[in-house]
Amino acid sequence: MFGPAVAEHARLWLVLHRTYALILGTEPLYWRDMDTAREQASISLALDTVWGQWQGQGMLTRKPDDFTRMHGFGPLLGGDEPITTLLLFECAGLLDEHYHFRGPYPRMMDRSLSRMWEINLRGEYGAPYRLAEKLAGRRLSHSDVLALIDFALNPPLPGLHSDLDTIDWRELYPPYRFMFAAITLRERRTYEHSEQESVRPTPQQVTDFFSAITRHTDIRVGSIDSNLSADSTLRDTASPGRHFAERIARMTLLFSSLLNRERVRDVRSISHFGSLMVDPDGVRLLDSEADDHPWWFFAPLRVVDSGVLAWPKSKLTMDEATDLFIGAAIASAYDDIVSGVGPLELDHLPAQTFMDPDETEALNSVIKQFLGLNIGWPTQR
Repeated sequence: MFGPAVAEHARLWLVLHRTYALILGTEPLYWRDMDTAREQASISLALDTVWGQWQGQGMLTRKPDDFTRMHGFGPLLGGDEPITTLLLFECAGLLDEHYHFRGPYPRMMDRSLSRMWEINLRGEYGAPYRLAEKLAGRRLSHSDVLALIDFALNPPLPGLHSDLDTIDWRELYPPYRFMFAAITLRERRTYEHSEQESVRPTPQQVTDFFSAITRHTDIRVGSIDSNLSADSTLRDTASPGRHFAERIARMTLLFSSLLNRERVRDVRSISHFGSLMVDPDGVRLLDSEADDHPWWFFAPLRVVDSGVLAWPKSKLTMDEATDLFIGAAIASAYDDIVSGVGPLELDHLPAQTFMDPDETEALNSVIKQFLGLNIGWPTQR
């Protein structure tokens, strides 16, 4: 109906959406009902599309005859997938939170918060921790598991990792990377960091551990060998000359670039972020107005006080923050449209904005202008 160009864009969008869903775990891997050859081709196309669209703008350039391929797509455990990538993120966040129950913090916090934390660890969010201990055959510290998760979440990727245009599913998929890394703790005792010895491992300990995993399993840790972003400030990403839908992508790349710079400087800075709360290195996080404050550790747009949008005033004006918010709304609308047709979702956006019918109508008009679809958020009257 809309022509071959639109049909091809739609196909690529769905391929990308499906690939992200499988890798993150928002869609389960039902191996028995899956056409693995078709899925392998689909994931390869998604990886190739990302590199092709972003080469020279955050990813490495590639030769005209290069085509990215993912091979070896199949189950590691006969189809039983015990964890997902999203659970790895949740588990890492949970372990980071535990550092708030050390040092001076327990005297300032309600005991119920630590009880809630313990319940979460025993529940779904603690599944990666329990799996790691099972595979390692011993008790593990939080630091041990954080290092495993960090390795798992950093696969080599075509377009980012030099001299790489093909990758095995077992090296790409974070849950499998996590399991391979955990097994090395049993067979080789490649890493062991007690929380009692020191709050944080040394950078060399973490680096040596990653190297040991690669030696014993051929599973590599990824590196970012391209310049992710030409922007240097949030104001650059909120430039009025850019399409609203481009701004959030650019902002993500800016944050990724600055966080990667932290990681190169100190490999523990991301994997053991929570330990900064009880370490002298964490002092630099306290003063948000200081010239050397690492603002890229914190989200630029936040929701506070029951749905009010907030932003760092020293980094963004109200107009710039508004433009970034519109970009975030458009980006979320794209995802909602792929997932279904109907009123757009509100749960992930500031509630107070949508309590004003005029503001809602204004956002809906922007959405319709840029998407060309008669779709929007419900107006409360």
